[in-house]
Amino acid sequence: MKRLSTIFILVICLFQLNGQGIFDSDIHTAIPFGDVSSPPTETAQQVIDQDPDTKFLDFFFQDGMGFEVNVGSATIATSIAIVTANDAPERDPQEYEIFGSNDGSDYTSIATGTIPCVTERFLSRTFAFSNTEAYSIYRVNFTGTCGPSTILQVADVQLFEMIGSAPVMSCPESLTVDSSPGECSGIANFEVTVSDLEDGTVEPTLTLGFEAGSAYPVGNTPVVYTAVDSDGNIVSCNFTVTVLDVESPVFECPDDMTVNVDQGATGATVNFDVAVSDNCSVINPIDDFTPLGTMDNQSYYLSNSLFVPEDAAFTDAPDNGGTLGTIRNEEENMYILNAVREPTSGLANILIGYTDISSEGEFEWFSGDPSDYNNWNEGEPNNSGPSGEPENYTIMLGNGTWNDIASLPSQTYRYLLEVEYELLQTAGLASGSTFPLGTTTNSFVATDVAGNSSNCEFTVTVDNTSSTENHFLANSISLTPNPSSDWVTISNESNLALKNIIIFDIYGKMVFMIDQDQINDNPAIDISELLTGIYLMEIQTERGSITKKLLKQ
Repeated sequence: MKRLSTIFILVICLFQLNGQGIFDSDIHTAIPFGDVSSPPTETAQQVIDQDPDTKFLDFFFQDGMGFEVNVGSATIATSIAIVTANDAPERDPQEYEIFGSNDGSDYTSIATGTIPCVTERFLSRTFAFSNTEAYSIYRVNFTGTCGPSTILQVADVQLFEMIGSAPVMSCPESLTVDSSPGECSGIANFEVTVSDLEDGTVEPTLTLGFEAGSAYPVGNTPVVYTAVDSDGNIVSCNFTVTVLDVESPVFECPDDMTVNVDQGATGATVNFDVAVSDNCSVINPIDDFTPLGTMDNQSYYLSNSLFVPEDAAFTDAPDNGGTLGTIRNEEENMYILNAVREPTSGLANILIGYTDISSEGEFEWFSGDPSDYNNWNEGEPNNSGPSGEPENYTIMLGNGTWNDIASLPSQTYRYLLEVEYELLQTAGLASGSTFPLGTTTNSFVATDVAGNSSNCEFTVTVDNTSSTENHFLANSISLTPNPSSDWVTISNESNLALKNIIIFDIYGKMVFMIDQDQINDNPAIDISELLTGIYLMEIQTERGSITKKLLKQ
């Protein structure tokens, strides 16, 4: 059991202990291991300087990107902290291996591990491992990348020795939950606990993601928790929360409708509204493209294939009914950045529709939108392509900023496709069309980003039968005399069976009615008690009803 005074001192020194670790760039030298090609300011020494604004970068990492440090006195390392670099998540390593030696000739593999890919920059994660041997020389080697890249990079690496006993962290396995009703998110419940032999219970700290019970967005969200005991021993755990969009789009589908036309007409112009909504985003599927979402009625897609910028801009995008994507403001930039992170495992240089191919330095959108917004990376655009090639095209980098690039056959990219969204009609005629006589079935289908779909179907019937009946009744029934001051006779040339006769004033108030028991074939009606004015007489027959205007003198 530690004394209280010791605990207090250790808590005060916690960040100092963590900052020092085993590597100290003031007295130690990091030597590259293997075939490493680094820029002068991004060498192995930068990986132990504990400054996340610098980094160790290797242009050709096929044999791994490694370094080793002679720390002088033998030390027992039991955990490693790795910090992501400032940009390009596709360059992050996926695996690490740690070796130890005391003579610089014989190296022992101490630990291997995987590094979950994330898009967050300057993120520090600590991975604990079992080791009881002390070494004076430590070698760390990284392999694999989180995206398609020939470059590997890390901001900082630090090894820590154990003081006392390390905390024990209990984390859930990666979990999957359904989206909440009407929401593009789902509630994820889990528990993370940390115990320490000397400190008892240690409170875990959320480093990445959201707390338990929070609404997690649809898709995959990495979660990282870290715990530090009073000795400065650090442990971390990683898991992923996956939220599935389980809701289909919802239609406001019109009812079946009938439109009556005059005798002799061949069709009718019919207008209707079909509305659809979704808890996330509706979008029409396009072959060989990953749907990203629809914003302000513009649908965005990511090409599954790689293209030379010129071919994507002038051939493939128009062939698919759109243009290279336009980004009009910061909100759209973040929307696109978040949407492409998952399908690119961290965003691997996405081609967008910003170009100065018409006039050097005067960038404009292929869509013709105003060039009111840009998000250039520091020092860009610089028009400095290989061998003096002009950089007339633009890519979005892993941090959401932009870089101008050249269109070269050797450099291909996935591109952002933008298409105006229009609800997909699979049968029938569009609203405002001339529908022919008879019945036409209209069918629509709506699909969301997750691939859930719904259907809407209704019929439009154009009918001239009712018009024929009205014409027949109009010719069969008449009022005489009209105008009249006292009696008016209903002439019934077709000898139709009359049912009811109702007279309304111009305000729609019923002022007179005769039922069928009081009606003969050609009834005469006394209207002398009515006030002078205009009335409507509804005459109900076996073939339907007809309304006649009556003038009372």
